[in-house]
Formats: sequence, C-alpha cells, structure tokens
Amino acid sequence: MSMLRHIWILLFGVIAITLGYVLLSAERLSLGPLLLVGGYCVALPIFIWRLFRTGVGE
Repeated sequence: MSMLRHIWILLFGVIAITLGYVLLSAERLSLGPLLLVGGYCVALPIFIWRLFRTGVGE
C-alpha cells in the first residue's frame, strides 16, 4: 500500500510538469510556471524523500 502512495505522488508530479510545458507552449504564462514549480520543486522531491525514508522495497 505504501508503494501505491508513492506512485500517486510521482504521477501527480509528472502530470503537473507535462501540463506546465503544454501551457507554456500555448503562451499561458500565469499557470504554466506554477505547475512546473509544483512538479519540480514540490511533488518530485516529496516523492524521493518519502521513497527513501520508508525504504525502496517496502
């Protein structure tokens, strides 16, 4: 169950990053950078921190 929780955080981060780049290419300069910061600076570090805090195989 713990690994499933990690996957959801990673999935949220990847979707936020992808959507951020799509919005930047469509010149939506208000929401695109916020999604990129949320993906790169919040979701992915939380994923890595939680993954190695509990152990990779657990």
